[in-house]
Amino acid sequence: MVVSPIDVVLLGGLGVAAFTDFRTGRIPNALTFPMMILGIAMNATLTPEDPARGLVGMLAAFALHYVVYALGIQRAGDAKLLMGVGACVGWRGMVETTIWWAAVYLPVGLAVLAVQGKLPNLLTTLRYLADKQQGKAVGDPPEPTMLRTAPIILVGGLLARFTPWLDRLLS
Repeated sequence: MVVSPIDVVLLGGLGVAAFTDFRTGRIPNALTFPMMILGIAMNATLTPEDPARGLVGMLAAFALHYVVYALGIQRAGDAKLLMGVGACVGWRGMVETTIWWAAVYLPVGLAVLAVQGKLPNLLTTLRYLADKQQGKAVGDPPEPTMLRTAPIILVGGLLARFTPWLDRLLS
């Protein structure tokens, strides 16, 4: 498999986002916006058969992930990162990344929480919520455990890039 300049932007952006999100809990706009711009520009120049691929991918990601963000399932940085993915790989690659993201969310997310040492807090929170549902909750709820999702998006992006089953299905 040949790694293209667009792959470098995609994998580099996903890698940096995973690292910064893991460390700080944020995905900076200084990463996502250049990823979108580079993805659109590179697709316009490097894919003459479909020069709008990057723009269409970014807009499709916005349409899908703005809804996920508005429902409170995803944070804004995650949605913008997926817009960067769409700008790099087009709408099909973005949809495939989203499907993989959903499929690996729980196992990778639990692994990230374990590495961060926050898995016991998640279990305490789940126990509190179960007790609250039964009317047995005592005291204040535990501090919420925020899952860092850029590492999950990175795994989804890698799986989408290197297992292109959706492209084969739609071709």
